[in-house]
Amino acid sequence: MADPTVGDVFNQLVLVNGKLDNIDTNTFGQANAINILDADVNKGFKATVDILKTVAQVEVETLKLIFHLTQQTDTMICALEHIAKNTCEILTQVTIQTGLQTRILDDADLLRAIAESAYPGAALEQQRLATLRSEIERCCPPEDPRPACSYQPCFQPKPAPMPELPKIPKDDPGSTPTHPNG
Repeated sequence: MADPTVGDVFNQLVLVNGKLDNIDTNTFGQANAINILDADVNKGFKATVDILKTVAQVEVETLKLIFHLTQQTDTMICALEHIAKNTCEILTQVTIQTGLQTRILDDADLLRAIAESAYPGAALEQQRLATLRSEIERCCPPEDPRPACSYQPCFQPKPAPMPELPKIPKDDPGSTPTHPNG
């Protein structure tokens, strides 16, 4: 095979140059498509970030409501503890008092019977005084006894305010959907 001549080299360069022109022409259309695709991807990422910001705001408001419900639950537990403690103390006292009252009633009946049989005049005087006391109390009733306990209300949180939920952005009619339901 003979050495290539300057003309052969020139012809090869012209051929390569033509192929480069074809490559340039073909890639120009693809570069434009890549730029459009890049713009669409950037638009999609921005829409996704916007939706994620909305979701984050909704989650913040949800946490505020959960905290409020926790406070209300603490209040209910406190009130139930008051009820349980008072109920237990009342049951204990009722049990003690019922036994004492039964014994006192039996003893009082016995003492009255003995006293009335031994002092019939005093029994009549006692009935007369009871009638007078009843008339006085009708005019000037005695003071009511103080209650055995006074209720101490538990802390009650204020009602939860309406959550400040963000507006969910609507899709543009000509754009690609920004969420799965779009």
